[in-house]
Amino acid sequence: MSTVEKDFEVMAHRLVEASGAPDERDLAYAIAGLGGIVNGLKARRAWSEHVGEILTPSQALDVAGWTRAALSKAVKENRVLRLTGSNGKYGYAAAGFTDAQPAKPILGIQEVLRVWAGQDPRGWLAVAWLTTEQPELDGRTPRQALLDGDVPTAARAARAAVSRLAA
Repeated sequence: MSTVEKDFEVMAHRLVEASGAPDERDLAYAIAGLGGIVNGLKARRAWSEHVGEILTPSQALDVAGWTRAALSKAVKENRVLRLTGSNGKYGYAAAGFTDAQPAKPILGIQEVLRVWAGQDPRGWLAVAWLTTEQPELDGRTPRQALLDGDVPTAARAARAAVSRLAA
């Protein structure tokens, strides 16, 4: 048994004991849960290295200075890119916000996200596209094009990318 596996087992025992009604049948469940957490962290790290920071709901609220209702409204209006994990939990693409404090959605992002909404309801294709240099944007990322105020060109590039995916 590796050191990591031993550590998982010790943590799992502690979790089962902390449940208030220790039952050995819960041990496998706790170990699997810890494994799921580790796999989720690895996936989050891999995506973050490519697309930038993925904010938790609490972090998104803090960064923008919003209430939960305001964040939910911004998502529905395609002003904020919500990412849905395979576990059904949400994260928010920091790439869609300005770098100012409090952060605001980048001007024009709504036009781009609206294009992607029907094609990519979970948001991962959109965030990958948003943070990858595009030839039709003179090698800029769509995020940078939006920050540069080049909203019409970024929106056109989004429509072209979605069209290629749909073909």
